[in-house]
Amino acid sequence: MSSNFCVAIHGLVYLYHSRSTVSSEELAKHICTNPARVRKVMLMLKKQGLVQTREGKDGGYSCAAKAEEITLRHIAEATEMHFAEGFRTGKGCLGLAEGATALADMAEIDMDCLNASGMAQVMQELYEQMDALCMERLGRITVADLEKRLKNRGKAT
Repeated sequence: MSSNFCVAIHGLVYLYHSRSTVSSEELAKHICTNPARVRKVMLMLKKQGLVQTREGKDGGYSCAAKAEEITLRHIAEATEMHFAEGFRTGKGCLGLAEGATALADMAEIDMDCLNASGMAQVMQELYEQMDALCMERLGRITVADLEKRLKNRGKAT
């Protein structure tokens, strides 16, 4: 799993919780990473309209939308997160031919075995379906939901 996704979620939940403009240094301290990493991830979120920035002495980052409207799917898309990576990157295939690095390379392998010659496409479709299911679920979870869970952590239910 990409750490950009985790940093982005942590940052957005913190921004929502603080309800103010927060510097990359302060975010980094609370996310337990470095300010340069925070700036890189916040830029990804800014490009998707999830955070806004303010320059100057009191500058920093704040939520650009209501936390109830920012879903984890939005964050996953902003950070280009894929939950079920496989053949799209060449990972996950034990039968890669020497020199083959991705599905396209595998498609050119001339094999007599029905399973081996068709497995790359079948597995790619499976990975894409799993990724779509993850994204569908993340579309139902908001930054506000996570902040609420954190607030309620430790309370008796």
